[in-house]
Amino acid sequence: MFGGSLGASIGITSKLAAEQRPALEQLLFFNVNQHRVRVGIQQSIDTYGVPEIYEQDGGLRVRVGDIEGVQTLFAISDEGRPVGVAVFVRSAQERFAVLHLGVDPRLSLMSDQSTRVLLKLMHEIRSTARRTRGVDCIELVYKVRHPVRVHG
Repeated sequence: MFGGSLGASIGITSKLAAEQRPALEQLLFFNVNQHRVRVGIQQSIDTYGVPEIYEQDGGLRVRVGDIEGVQTLFAISDEGRPVGVAVFVRSAQERFAVLHLGVDPRLSLMSDQSTRVLLKLMHEIRSTARRTRGVDCIELVYKVRHPVRVHG
C-alpha cells in the first residue's frame, strides 16, 4: 500500500513508461470511483470523444477523439507507477478544459493523499495555463461549468 510520505514523493510528468500501460488503463478506464463522476465522464465523452492510450517515442500518452493538442499529466510515485492522471486541452482561445481526471482508488482510502494528488495535478495545469498566452481560465468538464480563473 502507500506510505504516509507519498505526497512528498509524487512527481508530475507528461510521459509515462510504456510498461505502465496496465496501471494507466486501470486508472483511466477501470477506476472503481468512476461512479462518483459518471455524468461528467459521459458529458466529456459526448462533447470531446473517447480517451485512448497510445505509445509515442517509447512512452504512453492519451488522446481524446480527433482533438488536436490534447495534453496529459501523470502523477507518479517514486516507483514510476501512475497514481493520478489529468487530460486537458485548450478548448477556446482563453480556456483550458480538463477532460478527464483520475486518482488511484487506493488513495481514496487516505483522502488527504487523494486530495494532494489532485491538487498537484491541478497546480501543474494552472502553471501551464499561466505560461500559455491568452489562457485565463480552466474549466473542469466533470463539474457544472464554473471555470476557475488562472490569474488572481
